[in-house]
Parts: sequence; C-alpha cells; structure tokens
Amino acid sequence: MATTCMPKKDVCVTVGAEQVSPEEEKNQPSVERPLVRTKYISTVTIKLYRLVIFIRMGIFVIFFKWRICTAGVMSSTDGGDTSRMRMMWTISIAGELWFALMWVLDQLPKMKPVRRAVDVAALQESMLPTMDVFVTTADPEKEPPLATVNTVLSILAADYPADKLTCYVSDDGGALLTREAVAEAVRFAGLWVPFCRKHGVEPRNPEAYFSPGAAGVDGNKMRVVTRGGYKGRAWPELARDRRHVRREYEELRLRIDALQAGDIRQRRWSRADGSTCWQRGTADDHAEVVQVLIGPSGRTPHLGIVASDGNNLVDLSSVDVRLPALVYMCREKRHRRAHHRKAGAMNALLRASAALSNAPFVLNLDCDHYVNNSQALRAGVCLMLDRGGGDVAFVQFPQRFDGVDPADRYANHNRVFFDCTELGLDGIQGPIYVGTGCLFRRAALYGMDAPPRWRPYGDAKDAAAEHDKFSDSSPFLLSVRAALKQPAQSNTTFPPCLFDEAAIAEATALVSCCYEDSTAWGRDIGWIYGTVTEDVATGFCMHRRGWRSAYCATEPDAFRGTAPINLTDRLHQVLRWAAGSLEIFFSRNNPLLAGRRLHPLQRVAYLNTTLYPFTSLFLIVYCLFPAIPLLTGNAATGTFSTSMDRTPPGAYIAFLAALMLTLAMVAVLEVSWSGITLHDWWRNQQFWMVSATSAYLAAVAQVALKVVAGKEISFKLTSKQSATSASTGGKERFAELYAVRWTVLMVPPAVVLMVNVASMAAGIEGGRWRNGPAAVLAVLFNAWVVAHLYPFALGLMGRWSRTLSPLLFLVVLFTVGLLCFILQFHTLKSGLFLNK
Repeated sequence: MATTCMPKKDVCVTVGAEQVSPEEEKNQPSVERPLVRTKYISTVTIKLYRLVIFIRMGIFVIFFKWRICTAGVMSSTDGGDTSRMRMMWTISIAGELWFALMWVLDQLPKMKPVRRAVDVAALQESMLPTMDVFVTTADPEKEPPLATVNTVLSILAADYPADKLTCYVSDDGGALLTREAVAEAVRFAGLWVPFCRKHGVEPRNPEAYFSPGAAGVDGNKMRVVTRGGYKGRAWPELARDRRHVRREYEELRLRIDALQAGDIRQRRWSRADGSTCWQRGTADDHAEVVQVLIGPSGRTPHLGIVASDGNNLVDLSSVDVRLPALVYMCREKRHRRAHHRKAGAMNALLRASAALSNAPFVLNLDCDHYVNNSQALRAGVCLMLDRGGGDVAFVQFPQRFDGVDPADRYANHNRVFFDCTELGLDGIQGPIYVGTGCLFRRAALYGMDAPPRWRPYGDAKDAAAEHDKFSDSSPFLLSVRAALKQPAQSNTTFPPCLFDEAAIAEATALVSCCYEDSTAWGRDIGWIYGTVTEDVATGFCMHRRGWRSAYCATEPDAFRGTAPINLTDRLHQVLRWAAGSLEIFFSRNNPLLAGRRLHPLQRVAYLNTTLYPFTSLFLIVYCLFPAIPLLTGNAATGTFSTSMDRTPPGAYIAFLAALMLTLAMVAVLEVSWSGITLHDWWRNQQFWMVSATSAYLAAVAQVALKVVAGKEISFKLTSKQSATSASTGGKERFAELYAVRWTVLMVPPAVVLMVNVASMAAGIEGGRWRNGPAAVLAVLFNAWVVAHLYPFALGLMGRWSRTLSPLLFLVVLFTVGLLCFILQFHTLKSGLFLNK
C-alpha cells in the first residue's frame, strides 16, 4: 500500500495502490482536503514496545531450551517417583509452551498501531451516499421495547440527509409488542427529530438526553451545538421546547408500558388463507411481514409550521421536518427449519433492503446500541469514500456502554480489546468485526473479491452463477447487479427503489424461510452461518478475499449500548463468544486454510481469536497443581518443586524474574501507546482468569460434543435490561451487580479459588515458605491466582461485597483459620495412621 505523506509530522494519507481507470476517476469524490488522516504511531514508546516484545520472545526460546534440557536430570532419580515427576514435568512444560504461544499470537499483530482522524467537515452534502441502518431485536422480554424505540429515534435524528437514510427494524421474534412500540416511536419522531435539528441536542436518544443521570455517563453536561440557521439565540426557547418534548416522551413511555402490561406481548404474526392477522404463537413459528411505517421523503426540505394564534409550543417554521424512511420487518420462521439465529435475520434484512432502498452502505446496530454522536454516520462514510478507501469492506466502531459500575468489576468496557487490539490490527489489514456498530459496503457482503479483482457480472455464465448463489428473484438480482457494477471507490448512489406495493411484496417474499434453499447465503454471501459468532466469521471471510477494514473512534463516542453487569449473564456472554470462536476453528473458515490475500499478521490475529478458549485446559490444571501436596502431604510434589528441586534454583528464579519484568514492561508500554489505563489493563487480566477457568472450559466441552456427537450449541440471548434507572437512588444503584444467580459455570473457578486459598494458608501457617525458593514461589503463585479471582469472589458474596472492609477481611481470616485447622487435622490423622 502506498502512502502520500502530509507536511504534518507522522501524518500520512492512505492512497490505494491499484490503478484507477478514467471511468472510476470520473466517479471519485471531489474534495478540497483529505477526508481521513492516518497517523502511524512511530514514537519512542512503540519502538520500545516492539523491542521488549522481541526480548521476551528471545527469553522464551532460551528458557524452554533450558527447561527441556532439565528432563535428563530426572532420569537419575530412584524409586517410584520418576514416572510421577515426569508426568508433572510434561504437563507443566506443555502449559508453559501454550501460554507462551498464545502470548506471542496476541502481541505480534499489535506492533503497528495507527490512529485515523476523519474530517467530517470536508465531506460535502452532495457526496453523501444513501445508507441503510439495520436494527435487530429478537425477544421483547430480554430486549425491552423502550430500548429499541430509543435506538430507532436516535437513528432517525442522526445528522444525515433524511432522503438518503432508511432504518430497518428486524423483529426476529415476530412479536406484536415490538411492532406497536416502533409504531409509537413513529408518532413521537415527528416532534423529536425536528427538535434535535433545531437545537442540535446531543445525544439524540431521548432516554439518555432527558435522564437526570445522563450527564454522569461520560462526565459531560448536555450541550447545544449551533447548526444551520439556529444560532442558539434564545435559551428560554430551548427550555420551553425541551419541557414540551419531555412531556411528550413521558407519555410515550407510559403508552409502551401499557403495551407491555397487556396481552399484546403474546401475539405474533400468523398468515393463513392469504390473510394476515395477529394471534398467539411462538417466536420460532410465525409468518413473514414487511411494513413501511415511514415512507421515503423527497429531496426538497420541508419546513414545519407555526400556529397562527401563536400558541404553538414548538416553533418549527425554520426547521426541516422530513423524517428518514422506517421499515418494520419480520422474517418467516417455521418449526423444523434452520433459522441461523442473528445471521439469518441479518441476511433477511440485506435482501429486503435491496428490494426497497438498495443503499450502497449498511450500518448494523443492536437494539440497545443507540447513536450517541449524531455525526457518526458521516464519520464512517469518510473512511469509505476517502482515496484508498475503495478496498475497505467495513468500518468498525468501538463498543461503549452505559450503566456499568464505576469499578468495571467484570471488564464490561473491554478497553484492552477495543483501544489496544483493534487499534493495532488497524495497522495491518484492519480490525475484527465484532457485531454491533459496524458500517458495511453492500458489495462486500455479496461475496465479491476486493479491488482490483472486483468485476461486475455480464455474460450468461455469470448470470447462471448469480442464480445459483443468490436464488431466482429477478428484482433482487437486478439490485445485486446494480451494486456490483458500481466502482468500488465511489460516492454514486444506486438508483432509488420505489416503496410501492410491488416492491414491498417482493421484499416480503425475500424473507421467507425457504428462500435460501440451495443457495450460497450464509456460506459465501452475507453473514456466515454455522457459528454463534457470525460477526467474526463474516469479517474473516471479507479479509481473506482481500478486503480491508478500518477502525473509527470518535469523540464523543459514536454509539453506546447496554452491557450485562451481573456475573452470571457476563459469563454466559463470554461462553457464547468462546464457543463461537472454536466453531470457526473447526469449520471451513479456519485461519490456517485461508488464501494468500490474508495478511500474515492478520492470520495470526484470527488464529489467536479462534484458539484462545483452549487456554482453559492448561490453566485449570496449572491452577489445581497446589491441591496435590495438600492431598498427599508431600510438599515436594508441587509445580515449583518439580521444576527446581533437581535443577539450579538460581537459574529458574532468574528466568522467572526476567519473564515477569518484561511482562510488566510490555503492560506499561501498551497502556502508554493505546491510551487505556492501568486499571483497565488489570481488570482485563482479572476477568481473563475468571473466564478461562469457567466459560472457556465450558466452551471447549460444548464444541467437543458438537464435533464428536453433532450436538448443536445452545444459544442464550443476552439480556438487554437496563441495570439501573437513571433516577435510582444510591443504595439501589447497580443492584443487578450484586445479584447472585448460581450457574454451573461458577464451579471450576470456585474450586480453583478454594484450592489456592487453602494451599496459601497451609504454606504460611505450616512454615513451608521457609523451606526454600520453591516453597516461596508456590505461596506467591497461590496469591497471584487469588488476586486474579478477586472479582469472582466478590460476585459470590453478592450484596455483602459492598462492605469490603473490615467484613471481607474477617471472612478471609475465618476461612483461612478453618482451612488450617482442617489441614492440621488431616496431617495429624495421617501421622497416626503411619505410626500404626
């Protein structure tokens, strides 16, 4: 990839390496200045970071060479201990080799991070292409309709031309409650959207804007931005309008609450004898429906009105009151048919939108992820339309969350992944697609290779291939050809489709459950099937076809959502991610099988993404090693004793100290160049230990059953219920965090915690730590495990964890004393038995 450097230091503007034809040059966006500036982080910090990584890798090589050479020392031992010593040595060296491998796979792709700054002001209004926004929801019980309504309202009010934006709401559960709630949102949008345009309010989510705790989410007060004709001339006018709009929003909330309280929540779409009606049904058995709730608006701005008597509470006479189009969609689902979860719903949205609006760019959002920055859509388009952006398949925005406890006990913010790993991947082939908050190029979703290999279909052979891949809908194939004939790097908008009865009927047929039979949907086209993490698999398929991706972090955050702060829900979420990653590894989308168009370091990143759950097998054994001397009464059978008793202890301690020192240096430097905090890094390390000893282990077991016995992985939808209300008092704030819901996933980490606490207590109380370096290292290892599992211990304590001191200290002392008494009794009993 070629770069043209700007005069500013360390700033480069990306330019595509391929030749641009005169026809494509004609369609290139005409800009006065670059849309994107890419800054390669080449400071002393990142250079030192790379140096320390290579030094640690060198230490790994020397250390393992030394460890393997020590195997010959054990052959001189006498008695029956030889086989046991060799077994423990083999297990420990295998675990250490695996930990080192995974660390290398995690660090290598992050050594070339870049930062991209978009210039939204340089993006002229005429350059903006049409855009389709997909909002997905499946269960009104776990995904409150009010959250979906607020997400839809934030999209409709985004700073994007109303005639170029279409919002699609996918109700995969077919619930009347969801449809009626969205219909209520349509009525309120006629007031909310002009109000946002008039006063430039941020964020444009009514719940976040009107909530008393909205300012506490990111520390910023609600702001008024001067836009268009409004100059912020009258604060009293803003206050008056805000009071009126807030009253209307409170009435909207009451109407939605009334819908939830009624019998309407049990009714679903059902089609019989050619008619459509609502009746009781199930989420897995309902008819297909496509309804246009808001039709497309014209290109000419339409100003509001002012009452002649002057009593109009919101003066919209100078505001464009047009609304973006809004479409409600529910795909058909029947018993004994594969529905492919969220991936199937996204593919149905892709086809239905092609029959109606057919926008060249597609943004997907979960129902709880609202638009927090009204210019986020423009920022994503900048990365697509900039010179060199013709091979960008998707733009991934970081996921930010509201309602997370200030301490972020279970690492919900995941800053290390988004602000470090994804930022690092942006320097090679691009970040990994992680579900919500991602802007796609429609043509890339149709399975096309990246430029310059991208070519439109034209002959009869290609038409037959289209039929086999996309099925036999002629209007849909015409929309596909329109998408594929467009130059890759162009702001040309596809010919607008009509929202007439014929188009709606065609869109309805495209979301039937039998449409995808004998086609390439879910295999080579659209979102990929066969895994519960369809996002990672879909992004991987685009990268292996030669596409790039881009990372876009805006200020303020582009989108914000809801994260599960309860320990049980968080573990089930991680279980789903880990199981899906392993499914990808055992599928045709294995990174090792990808072609040559996948960047080597990108392949390493995907290999790390699909292999990491296997770490649990080695970690759980390593963490349970301290139980062996407790059960046998022989301190010489511990891990560190096995490693040091028959080898020079000084050498082992030197290697261990060097590895720990370089690990600490990598952590500090990583924090420095990525912008995260040490607190975020440490929370990530703690929850990694909790996940690896629980959810990862369960994921390995689930995928093993699928591979061996063909048992499909169960899918549990993450609850999107808000953790706390904005008006909740301090005593009940984050009450969900302290709720204890038992699950089998808690058993392994609880056992690991108990074993290491007992081992540490025995080592301290019995004076074993005085028996040499091995005993000291064993106690330190126990303390290291316990410190990492500290958030898990708090989760088990529930509401008692609020009073961390001195109650927690007393509980720990009592537990340690009880364990020491049990161990003393066990030792005394063993001695009496031997004397007899």
